[in-house]
Amino acid sequence: MANNEGVLEMPSGDIRKDSSNNASGNPRIRIAAQRLAIRFTDDTDLPVRHRKASSSTGPRRFKEDSELELRFKDNVRKWTQMIETMLSKVSTQQAWRFIDLSPELGPSVRQITDCEDFCDFTDYLIVRRDKDKCSADELGELALLSVAFQREIERRVGIANAGKKSEE
Repeated sequence: MANNEGVLEMPSGDIRKDSSNNASGNPRIRIAAQRLAIRFTDDTDLPVRHRKASSSTGPRRFKEDSELELRFKDNVRKWTQMIETMLSKVSTQQAWRFIDLSPELGPSVRQITDCEDFCDFTDYLIVRRDKDKCSADELGELALLSVAFQREIERRVGIANAGKKSEE
């Protein structure tokens, strides 16, 4: 739920507006935005220097104004905006867990819906989509991030559950 100051209240009670991280000059935000842009972009749509596999062995050169480079920079800019918005509406620690795909899993988490971070992320996405009417770009980025966050939780819960079964 959003209160009238634009701060998002999560069911867990985790609320806070922190404007200290909203500067796009923040290196952590820039690095995270670039990392997310690379992760969620097809290899063929990435500038050569960011591609996972390359046939060239020498240093990669690029043109600052190439169409591919400009689209990538625009993509990074959009991720930066999404990160800054999230940091302004969710507690800093929780927002970075969402952005870094590092859910906080307590010992009682046996399935995805037991994870407070997952429920809070889903609530945040719904509020941004329905109440705040975020842009289509931001909604798409949140959806991509949400699926990746869910998969990370499922992976960790699966590993934890497999370890518990082997102990029995």
